[in-house]
Amino acid sequence: MRPHTAIGILLAATLIGCSSPRQRVVGTWKGEIASKSSSEDKSDDKDKSSANDFGKALSEGVKSFVSTMIGPLTYEFNDKGRYKLTMRVGSQEGSYTVNGNEVKADSDDGKSHATFILSDDGQSMSSKKDFKSDSDDAFVLKKQPE
Repeated sequence: MRPHTAIGILLAATLIGCSSPRQRVVGTWKGEIASKSSSEDKSDDKDKSSANDFGKALSEGVKSFVSTMIGPLTYEFNDKGRYKLTMRVGSQEGSYTVNGNEVKADSDDGKSHATFILSDDGQSMSSKKDFKSDSDDAFVLKKQPE
């Protein structure tokens, strides 16, 4: 019975390793800019409401412009800790690491760094907000079916 127990433990360890956060990242991800801010204005102040409406319109305009300029954006993460980012204006390659639910991507040329937060269900990642002053709009990656 002891050899069976050892094999069972080894099998369980292998299965746990397959569901690691790094394995959940492997695959193709499509990117988009998503607004985290509420679309509902709870203010009674007309001046504040107008400013909020202008800010929302400006944010939508910027998102549309960026989407048009860079086109479809795709990240491909492999199981060797490498990624490839593809967009209309070109592509970039680099390495990535996973620590808990944080995914850090660093380009090979050292000019580009991104940190994403992997969702609990492993189906989306959003850009990490480091400062209170950072935009409420987040860059969101959605995992594509294999």
